[in-house]
Amino acid sequence: MSKQEKQWLEAKEAIPLFVEVTGLSGRSFYRHAEHIRKQLPPGKDRGALYLRSDIEKLSSSQTKGKTKTKGKEQQPPITVATDWIREGDLPYVLALDFEMYGPEGTVDPKITYRWWQKNPYMCRILFDAQDRRSVLGAITIMPLEMDTILKLLRREIQEQDIPPEAILTYEPGEYDAFVLSTVVRPQARIHLRQLLYSLVQFWCDQYPQVRLRRLYTFPWSREGWLLIKHLYFAPRRDLAPDAFELDPWEPNPSRLIQEFQQCIEQKRANDRGESSREN
Repeated sequence: MSKQEKQWLEAKEAIPLFVEVTGLSGRSFYRHAEHIRKQLPPGKDRGALYLRSDIEKLSSSQTKGKTKTKGKEQQPPITVATDWIREGDLPYVLALDFEMYGPEGTVDPKITYRWWQKNPYMCRILFDAQDRRSVLGAITIMPLEMDTILKLLRREIQEQDIPPEAILTYEPGEYDAFVLSTVVRPQARIHLRQLLYSLVQFWCDQYPQVRLRRLYTFPWSREGWLLIKHLYFAPRRDLAPDAFELDPWEPNPSRLIQEFQQCIEQKRANDRGESSREN
């Protein structure tokens, strides 16, 4: 491949570059695409290529002016809570997605509504404990068959293409799941761990009837990168160039994963104790 050819990137290459150098969401890439020169490969009517140098110039301009204003009065700390998404939360989660990702990166609420109807234990939200309408963050972990997960990792389908019938419901058994999105308002990032811990507690509570096998994802956003780094996801380049996998049963330096493993071990010890008393 020549140097000139390397300057033109497919979307699957351009989006990770955009995320890496700006810290912005990958979903917002297309919102800025009007400033990026693009061209179609010869003989094709889709699959535009994007000019690397334009992405880098756009990236540098996007990172300017992001420091905090000196002398700005700090907001008082708030008390936060977490819960599974409810029907009444949808407008506020939609507003959060729209603000953080832009219109191109926001999934049609008709689609997400059908998702939550199929499995109400996929989207966990973080909100102001005094006002549930003030949604500060959300994380969506979707249980899917591996063939669907692979299509997502390889960008063969996008999240809005996932039909409700492809989503699994939690019945006794083992599940692989895809971390579809992680979004937290900048002022609430300190509370990301509380949101994650609520999910850890859920998975521990479900064990052993429902067992989480592995999580898969790729970094769509800054929050996605933080989650990958914080939980020590392992790269799976054999699946896709920027695919990551987390096996929550393996030794892990993340305190959050260690707490999950300790919770599981405590449940196992309790079960062994009850079994020995019965005998």
